[in-house]
Amino acid sequence: MDEVLTLLTQLKISDKDKDHENVIQKTIQLVCDLNEEDNDNKENIFKALMNHEGMKVILSHLTKTNINEDESLLTNVAQLLAELAKSESLREPLVSMGVVPHLLSHLSSQNIALATQACRALGNICFDNDPGRLAVDKEDGITIIMKVLSNHLNNTQEGAARLRVIVCGFLLNLTNNCDQLQERAVDTNVLCQLNDCISAHLEDNELTNMALLTIGSITESDAGKEAAVKSGLLDTFKQLLDQTGNNEQKDIIVDLLGSLMESETAKDIAADNGLYLSLVNIVNSETQSPEIIKMASDVLVSILVGDQSMEKLYMSGDGALLAQSVEWLSSDKDTLKTLGTLAIGNFARRDAYCQHLVEMGIVDKLISILKTNVTSESSFMLHHAVLSSLRNLAIPVANKPKLLEAGVLEICLSLIHTDVMAVIFKLLGVLRMLIEGQESAAIKLGQDRTFLDCLSEWCGVEAHAGVKGEATRVMASLVKNSRSTSVIQNLIRADGINHLVSMAMSEHLVMQNEAILALTIICTTALGEASVPLKEADLTETLIILLKDDKLPAEMMCNVFSLLQAISTSATPSVPPSCALLACTGLMPDVRSRLPFFFPSLPSLIFGLRLHGPNGTLKDDILTSNIVDLVRSLGESHMDERVKDAARSTVLLLEQSMSCT
Repeated sequence: MDEVLTLLTQLKISDKDKDHENVIQKTIQLVCDLNEEDNDNKENIFKALMNHEGMKVILSHLTKTNINEDESLLTNVAQLLAELAKSESLREPLVSMGVVPHLLSHLSSQNIALATQACRALGNICFDNDPGRLAVDKEDGITIIMKVLSNHLNNTQEGAARLRVIVCGFLLNLTNNCDQLQERAVDTNVLCQLNDCISAHLEDNELTNMALLTIGSITESDAGKEAAVKSGLLDTFKQLLDQTGNNEQKDIIVDLLGSLMESETAKDIAADNGLYLSLVNIVNSETQSPEIIKMASDVLVSILVGDQSMEKLYMSGDGALLAQSVEWLSSDKDTLKTLGTLAIGNFARRDAYCQHLVEMGIVDKLISILKTNVTSESSFMLHHAVLSSLRNLAIPVANKPKLLEAGVLEICLSLIHTDVMAVIFKLLGVLRMLIEGQESAAIKLGQDRTFLDCLSEWCGVEAHAGVKGEATRVMASLVKNSRSTSVIQNLIRADGINHLVSMAMSEHLVMQNEAILALTIICTTALGEASVPLKEADLTETLIILLKDDKLPAEMMCNVFSLLQAISTSATPSVPPSCALLACTGLMPDVRSRLPFFFPSLPSLIFGLRLHGPNGTLKDDILTSNIVDLVRSLGESHMDERVKDAARSTVLLLEQSMSCT
């Protein structure tokens, strides 16, 4: 400490600039040494230095108006401040001393060394220091510094290249994690100038890397991302990615692209300018790290998520990325198979494309992938991706029979015992799309008792809302598309009825409507078998809640009336006395096990018999509740004429049922 203080004291002995410069140079060296050391007393030394009278002498040089003969001295002063500002504890005190405006004024110096040291000092002062940033902003610092970059953009003088790097570093420290300065940088068109700077010096890796980091800071906001897309940076990024070597730079660019591809415009540009091919080259490279390959893969998928960009890359089925995606399906690497599968799934967002992909034999390749053993997280991700693609391919009506013929239903059933809920969610989506409008497939699936037991279990999975919702939709779809008494009976045995009733109260109107339709079919087709489960599931209370819901769309209210009509008009089966006796007496287990062979209709008859329990039937519940009054009220006061008409028809049927009981 004594050595530093002794040096500063010398400043008061002489008023010659040359002597001051010598002292400052020695002080710079001491400060640099302290910054490199792990000295417990360092902060005390810095504090003493900042409070010394000699410091005021040093700072006084910054305020001189005629600096033509003092540029060397000023350069040393700025360098000393730059070294001092490396210490976190000195940044705010330096701001308080008022050095920021003076340093900014020296940025425009034609002396490259002075401009560089002033820029270093400002950059260090602003590092993780909001008071410093605000002080720069108060002086319109971004405009000043962008003039420096513009003036030296094509400067070939010694030191100009380093100055450009320092300017970008200052901008990085100025904007990093600072919303106000990021916004200011966007408004000042900084991104366009950075793009010009990179384009003019593509071979300067140090400059490019620093500029890229600065771009990353400014594009943290949505406005920054939009400005970056408009600035022409995506074309520059392609040029940089196509250069050989410099993997660190590629990491930065691909990371930036991952953020920018949130924009639909960015996706379209990447499809138009061939940027996607640069990413394909990274993915196929044997020298890139797994991390950058994963990032590049994610960016490619992001590009394909856009509707217009996907169409541009499909190119009527002749797109290079489509061909590459098909090739990836046969790779021996799960990462490439997953990328290819996700790409195919995104291409399969148009019915015509789906049909073409199926004609190309994609389904067999996807099924082949599903037959591989699941041994790791990457395998689960791969299966998840394959099922996502199969779901999309199963949507067009023309594709459903082809997928069924290819064995998609069977391969899906082979996966039902996985405990990965994300895979189950996608698997259920495939099955729901696959059986839509396919009666025989729905009946086949509805006769698989193992699957139905799993399905009922998934309907109750509270930990995964997606699986729960999709499972109930599959159950409703089985009813709608099979319209089979045997399938309904299987669902009853699997305790599925209560899930359909719960589904009728879903917050999603589509699911509500699907549940009501399924329940209507059940009551029309097999009310005898379903009556008790429906009663136990509180269907009556559910109907009351729906009828009281004044926000329920008119179409759905009419569907509720259809359900009530199905219940009121379904005949109660008559049970032969002998069968009733068999059902009510305690048979030995071995006798009961053989009954179906002698009385094939016995199970349904026993179900029907349960209609007449001691607590009344489902129909009794409906008729003795206030449902009739609710429906009558809707027939009189509802705003929609369709609802009124349906309500009046329903009241008549309910009243007829009441008179018959």
